[in-house]
Amino acid sequence: MTQEKWNKTACILCSINCGLEVQVQDRHLQKIRGDKKNPLSQGYLCQKAARLDYYQNNSDLLEQPLRRKEDGCFEAISWETAFREIAAKLIELRDSHGGDSLAFYGGGGQGNHLGGLYSSALRAAMKTRYLYTALAQEKTGDFWVNGKLFGRQHSHITEDVEHADVAVFIGTNPWQAHGIPRARSVLREIAKDPQKTMIVIDPKETETAKLADMHVRVFPGRDVYLLSAIIAVIIQKGWYNQKFIEERTTGFEKLQQVFANISPEDYAEKSHVPLEQVVSVAQKLCEAKTACIRVDLGLQQSLNSTLNSYLEKLLFLITGNLGRRGTNNFHTLFAPLIGHSDEKKLLHSKITNTAEIGKLFPPNILPQEIDNNDPQRIRGLVVDSANPVVTGADTQE
Repeated sequence: MTQEKWNKTACILCSINCGLEVQVQDRHLQKIRGDKKNPLSQGYLCQKAARLDYYQNNSDLLEQPLRRKEDGCFEAISWETAFREIAAKLIELRDSHGGDSLAFYGGGGQGNHLGGLYSSALRAAMKTRYLYTALAQEKTGDFWVNGKLFGRQHSHITEDVEHADVAVFIGTNPWQAHGIPRARSVLREIAKDPQKTMIVIDPKETETAKLADMHVRVFPGRDVYLLSAIIAVIIQKGWYNQKFIEERTTGFEKLQQVFANISPEDYAEKSHVPLEQVVSVAQKLCEAKTACIRVDLGLQQSLNSTLNSYLEKLLFLITGNLGRRGTNNFHTLFAPLIGHSDEKKLLHSKITNTAEIGKLFPPNILPQEIDNNDPQRIRGLVVDSANPVVTGADTQE
């Protein structure tokens, strides 16, 4: 009996890119399992990777181009015809109205960034600078804060949850969303280890919260008060890491002045969290040899989202939990996944005058940039690995 060959690959459905082994037959992934020899994922497999064949070979998958006819229906055409007609229309658009009359939407999604890489060459040929992506709707507040704190908007922060003595999750449920290496295995390990502490800040009792040593049930949209109260306690009690602050930061004196005037009692009350719990979180963060903060869209898409991104970073900075095993760290990347927008020479959208962040523009302004009679409006749109009619806001537009 011939043994089926297992091929090594990686999952592209989130940024962790877990190692996989697959058996392939007629373009179908017949079997999928975690790669036990992968040093990061160590054989871990989540439900997303297990369903890769569904995404790869969905019944809606197009295997040849379709061209819309005058009656609104589509007809199949050859790849050569599609390439020729699309190129001719793009060149005509660029030559008649300039490259900025064309915009790109998408350009690779989740952990699949090849689309973005390849589209950069086409965008350069078309001389267009307008890239719209879901990241600009979800994460640019965080990118902007990174630029202010660390010098570049693509200075992405990650967290070593597995080796942290204290792991804090804010607005995220990694039991379901994953987003950290070996998510469920690591969460179970932390929950069982008496030397480690898991703190979950979330209005909802999520699966991750049920495993936590401390569940802080902040009132929805009041994260800014809770995080400020925790920071105020740390600064007012002098629990911050003086050595790290003196050696690695600037401007701490101004921060002290701001938080000296914040009442932890009042802010705790505004967040609907008992002051005792606020102080306990602050104390655990400061007493731990290593601690890390993990956040996601629950915090970044809440009220005061950009300020939230600043405050959660202050938590690991003032406690000295950056750049060591078991703390927050700068992500190691082959190349930055976004750009950096220099505030001295920002590009703005033509109609709404929205400024770029990380060289990206938010999809929610796109209908206004298209649907008008301004000579500088967007006249052409290339959609890659995205579905704005489903994912954009106000889809009736």
